[in-house]
Amino acid sequence: MPILASTYCPPVWARPAHVNTIWAAKCRRVRYPDAAQAARVRRLRLETPDGDFLDVDEHPPLADSLAPGAPERGVAVISHGLEGHSRRRYVLGLTHCLVRRGFRVLAWNMRSCSGESNRTPRLYHMGETDDLACVIRHAEGFGLPVLLAGFSMGGNQICRHLAEARRSSHIRAAAVVSVPCDLPAAARVMAGPGCRLYMRYFLHTLRQKMREKAARFPDFPPLDGMEAFRTFNEFDERFTAPLHGFADAVTYWRECSALPVLPRIDVPTYLLLAADDPFCAPSCYPWDAARANARLFLEVAPHGGHVGFVSRGAVYYSERRVTEFLAAHVDEA
Repeated sequence: MPILASTYCPPVWARPAHVNTIWAAKCRRVRYPDAAQAARVRRLRLETPDGDFLDVDEHPPLADSLAPGAPERGVAVISHGLEGHSRRRYVLGLTHCLVRRGFRVLAWNMRSCSGESNRTPRLYHMGETDDLACVIRHAEGFGLPVLLAGFSMGGNQICRHLAEARRSSHIRAAAVVSVPCDLPAAARVMAGPGCRLYMRYFLHTLRQKMREKAARFPDFPPLDGMEAFRTFNEFDERFTAPLHGFADAVTYWRECSALPVLPRIDVPTYLLLAADDPFCAPSCYPWDAARANARLFLEVAPHGGHVGFVSRGAVYYSERRVTEFLAAHVDEA
C-alpha cells in the first residue's frame, strides 16, 4: 500500500517534539460535548477468565449524531498508552470525535489503571492481548461493526491482536497512533538523556503500583533497589518479565514488538507516527511492512511528538485522521 502523504502542520509554538508531546498530555483542556452527554457515560466492569476484572467507560453516540430511528454506526474500542487510563486527554479527545459521528465508544482501562487495585498480581504489558480480546468480545455483543483504536502501548497491543489467528471477523478496521513498533530499539532511545523527564514520570507511577502489589502478594518480586531504577530495562527485568512469563527484559521486548507481525495483519489498519517522536528509533517506522501489506496505511508526519499532533481548535490532527479512517471503512461495507 502506498505510504500516505501527511498534511499535518502544527502551530509554530508546538513544532518542537517535546512541546507537542507535553502540551497534549498535560495542558490541553478536553470537555464533553455537553452535560447531557457526560451524564450518559457509564462505567462497566467486565470479569476476566482468570478471576480479575477490567473497568470500561461506555460512551453512547451523541444524541443528535444519528437520524431518528437510525442504528448506531459501530462500536469503537479505545486502548490507552503506558500508565494511562480511559479518561486521559487523548482518549477523551478521540472519544468525542467518534460519538459525534454516531459511534458507541468503549474506552477500557488496563489492569491497575482504573483507579482500583486488581485482584491478581498480573499487570499489563506491551504484548498483552487477552484483556483486549475480553473487551472486544463485549463489543461484539452489540451486533455492530467493531473498530479498534489505540495509542502507543495500546496501539502495539492492537497490532499484535490483529496478527493473531483468533482475530474476530467482526473487526472492520483499526487505527493506531505513535506505536514504537520496534520495542528493543525504542527502549534504548528511552534510556537516553532525551527521555529522562518521561522516564521519571513513568517510573514514579509504576513504583507506586509495585509497592501496592508487593504489600498484598507475598510472592511478588522484591522491591529492594527499585528506587534507583532509571530505565525500562531495570524495571522490566525485575517486574514485567517474570510476572508475565518472559525470560528477561530483552526477550519481552523482542517477543512483544509489533514490527515482526505487521505483515500478518489482514484488517485495514492505519498507523500514524511522527518523524520526531522522542520515543522512537529509526527502526520503529514500518516503511517496508506498509509497502508490502495492502491492508496497512502508514502516515509519518514531520512533526507531532509522541501522542501529540496538537492542532488549532478543539480537534487534534490524530483524532480527525483516525475518525475519518474508521468511518470510511464502516461506510464502504
